[in-house]
Amino acid sequence: MLAGILKLLTKEGFKSSHDIRKRLPALLELMSGTTGHYSKTRRDPTEFVVVPNWVTDKTGKMVKQGTQKIYPNTKYLTYMINPRRKKGKELWRGETLYPDEQYISKVGREYEEPGSWYSPDVLTSMEYVIRPSKGGMGTDITNPGILRRIKTSDIKKRNPKFNDEFWSHVNLPPDLQELSHISLIPTLIARLRRGGFSEARILSTIKQILAKKKPSGAADWKFYNRGGIASL
Repeated sequence: MLAGILKLLTKEGFKSSHDIRKRLPALLELMSGTTGHYSKTRRDPTEFVVVPNWVTDKTGKMVKQGTQKIYPNTKYLTYMINPRRKKGKELWRGETLYPDEQYISKVGREYEEPGSWYSPDVLTSMEYVIRPSKGGMGTDITNPGILRRIKTSDIKKRNPKFNDEFWSHVNLPPDLQELSHISLIPTLIARLRRGGFSEARILSTIKQILAKKKPSGAADWKFYNRGGIASL
């Protein structure tokens, strides 16, 4: 059923990622794991990659025996794209519940302060909720990965000059970062998608998020939107 909904809502798929396209609500993209938009390029059938050739010896052990060439097995390469939204309604950030020096990007630090980067794409931010390439970022039972969300309407109330027609990542100053909240429902969905049930640690994560406070003492989380779960 969900696949059918995606097909109906994404008839304009296979367009350039630079186009401004109609997108699904962020929560639906997070649940389905796709933007519903794809690009397709023709593959060169003569191109190949060289990989180790593994065989089973007489004892049943896998051993490397030379190399082999792998050629494309399909005529086209199809991949998901993230078209620009007509207007950004929210910004997202994937991070650990508490800052951890070992996961702070050196490249990002060269340009702006850690914790200041936000993205209009929830699927991009989801990759930082649990990130195996950074040594298990987000899987620590006492410091789980979470998703933060900021409504651009809240940002514009504080800074009317804020440009909400952004394309990619946005760097926010500290006073605007304060407007973010841990988004509980999207966090749990993201953890399940990235780590599966065993690494999601749903109950433990919920307990820690509910206990998280802002410096002012106010709760640092929301279900999704103000006053309840997702407003789609």
